[in-house]
Amino acid sequence: MVRKGFLLLVATLLVSFSLRAQQSGTLSAQQVMTALAGMRSDISLVMDENKRLSLRIEELEDALRKKGTQNQDLQELCNSLAQQNQSLEARIVEIQKAVEADQQARKEEFQKLAKDLEKMLKGASSSVSAGTSATPVVPKGMELRDWEVQKGDNLSTIAKAAGCTVQQIMGANPQLKSPDALRVGQTIRVPVKK
Repeated sequence: MVRKGFLLLVATLLVSFSLRAQQSGTLSAQQVMTALAGMRSDISLVMDENKRLSLRIEELEDALRKKGTQNQDLQELCNSLAQQNQSLEARIVEIQKAVEADQQARKEEFQKLAKDLEKMLKGASSSVSAGTSATPVVPKGMELRDWEVQKGDNLSTIAKAAGCTVQQIMGANPQLKSPDALRVGQTIRVPVKK
C-alpha cells in the first residue's frame, strides 16, 4: 500500500514535469537534470517519511497487540476474582449460619441452666424455710431465754448451768444440726424454769 502511494507520487511528479515542459516549449538538458535532481530529492524525502510512518505503524500495532494481551489478562483476573468473591460470600453465609446456630444453642443452654438454678434455689430456700420455720419446743413449766455461747461452753455445760437437758436445748434450737455445732458469740435459746 505504501509502495502504491509512492509510485503514484512519482507518476504525478512526472506528469507535472511533462506539463511544465510543454508549457515552456523546450527544456534544456540542464533544466531536465535540475528537475530530476529536485524530483530525486522529493522522492528521497517521501521515502524517508514513508519509512518513518511504517515504523510508527509497526510500533502502534505492537502496542495494540500488547494492550490486547493485557486486556485479556485483566479479564481473566477479573473472572478469577469474581469466582473467589462468590466463594467467600458463600463461606460468609455458612459462618453466619453457624454463629446463629451456636448463639441459639448457647441461649437454650443458658435458659436450661437458669431453670435448673431456679429449681435449686427454690429447693434450698424451702429447706432453709423448713429448718427455720420449725418452732422451738418449750418443755412444760419452762420458758426460753437467750444464751450467748462463751469460750469453753458446750451443750452439756450450758444444760447443767440452766437446769435442763441437752435434748431440751436441741429442741429449743431447731437450727442446730449437731450438739458440737456451737460457735463462740453465737446466741441460742435455753429452756429455764419459770
